[in-house]
Amino acid sequence: MNFTKNDIPRYLSGDMSPDEEAAFEKALQTDTELQELLNLHREVERSLQQEWGQDEQRDQLKATMQTLRQEYFGGEQQAGAQGEGKGLHAVQSGASAQQGIAGPKPGKLVSFKRYVGVAIAAAAVLIIAIFVWNPFAGNLYDKYADTQMISQVERGSHVDSVLQEATTAFNSKDFTVAAVNLAEVVQNQPDNSYALFYLGVSLLQTDQVTYARAIFEKLFKGESAFKYEACFYEALSFLKDKDKDTAKDWLEKIPADAPNYKKAQELMRKL
Repeated sequence: MNFTKNDIPRYLSGDMSPDEEAAFEKALQTDTELQELLNLHREVERSLQQEWGQDEQRDQLKATMQTLRQEYFGGEQQAGAQGEGKGLHAVQSGASAQQGIAGPKPGKLVSFKRYVGVAIAAAAVLIIAIFVWNPFAGNLYDKYADTQMISQVERGSHVDSVLQEATTAFNSKDFTVAAVNLAEVVQNQPDNSYALFYLGVSLLQTDQVTYARAIFEKLFKGESAFKYEACFYEALSFLKDKDKDTAKDWLEKIPADAPNYKKAQELMRKL
């Protein structure tokens, strides 16, 4: 029996039958790639558990890890997948309606000028939609959340190597892998505000909003160089949830002498 990364969440959740579990563990003895994927997943759990597992958000951590499993290991899920915490797939269905067209009443004529006027008004509305509302321009969150990690000087330590791997993954928009590596850095260097900030961004980009906000709030309460960047991304976390009012509240916390003040004011004008 061949196993893939898609089977790892089922193994860790205890959803396999006894025979299938035994076969999986036998495959682990010879399949080095499967071993590495399993170890990577366990490292994510261990790192985040040590960083956040002792606070009141412990129950939310379980849900977070389930989401991380699906994000990195989930692959194509079967429609009948079981287990609490599985990702929900939104299904949109279109509804069609039939309209009856009544014939013109005797003696009533439709003015051609009026018809042209309605057509012009409709065109004006379309122009406003395209050039003012501009649905093709992408949403504000995607525009303002996009950022890059700057590579730091390596001193040859293991943590430096992990941080470099995190930087490469982050800048390639592989945010789940970046979060794995950054969590390990933070575990070894809890006061590393650089790693902590980009861990928050990585979690936000993988929809782990609760943990991202906890990180941003921690940084905002401190005095690191990322204090107001964390404040800005806290605002973005609420914008991601379509809560513009709370997003504005956080943007207003950024003072005029902060490096990102103009960017914050620009975003506020667009909300």
